[in-house]
Amino acid sequence: MKTRNSGFTLAEVLVSIVIGAISIAAAFASYNYFNKSYKSVSQKAAINSSARDALTVIARDLRNAGYIDINFTRDSRPEIKLINLRQKYLDNLDSLAVWYTTAPNDRMRVYYRPMKYQDSNKMYLAREVVMNPVTVGTVIYDNIEFVPNIVDFQVVFKDKEGNELYPVCDYCGPVENAQGSGTMVGSYNLGQANMKKVHKAEIYLTIESAKEVFNTNQETRIRNHEMPYGNDLTFNDKYYRETFFVSVHTRNLA
Repeated sequence: MKTRNSGFTLAEVLVSIVIGAISIAAAFASYNYFNKSYKSVSQKAAINSSARDALTVIARDLRNAGYIDINFTRDSRPEIKLINLRQKYLDNLDSLAVWYTTAPNDRMRVYYRPMKYQDSNKMYLAREVVMNPVTVGTVIYDNIEFVPNIVDFQVVFKDKEGNELYPVCDYCGPVENAQGSGTMVGSYNLGQANMKKVHKAEIYLTIESAKEVFNTNQETRIRNHEMPYGNDLTFNDKYYRETFFVSVHTRNLA
């Protein structure tokens, strides 16, 4: 009785190996592509989520800015602490402060400041909230990281006619001093007198991805508002950046 041995020829084995290698290479290439795409999409989604949440809170504070309860008695002159802009506060980024009463005996001050991470040139937007800063000074939030990885934060105030309004400050900096913030207008200095004229606040917030997104360096130019009070930035790297904008009517001021 004859036995019949079945098996693969050398040619068939080699063809199978080649097909298998091609399949593995294709699967690996697909994995790399979708992995990079996922990282890019997730970085962009994180930026959008961070900016959307931040601008919602900032817009709410701006709408409340300047509100003084008619029974509020703690501060001797609450009318000179309504809204504050420090231009070029850190690396040409602005700083914003707003005051408003939350109850007849309580007044809140909110700061938005750019700050640098420890041992790094990268920055984040910090939020500080203090209740009754003039009399008691109860700290609610102490410069917590509010928006990570920012590259620009610009604030523009406009009056009812749409004209840009400078200076607007109580705690004024070098830029505001050069704009004549100390000039007296009646019983107020110019920076304080302009607070009640703020009809609209425009916010430019630019955020960069936490990690590199592109395979090669990309040249990016970002221009937030007009010079000299805006910012014109150029980058050439692998990070993704996006600017977000909000315009808010300050209903308790002008």
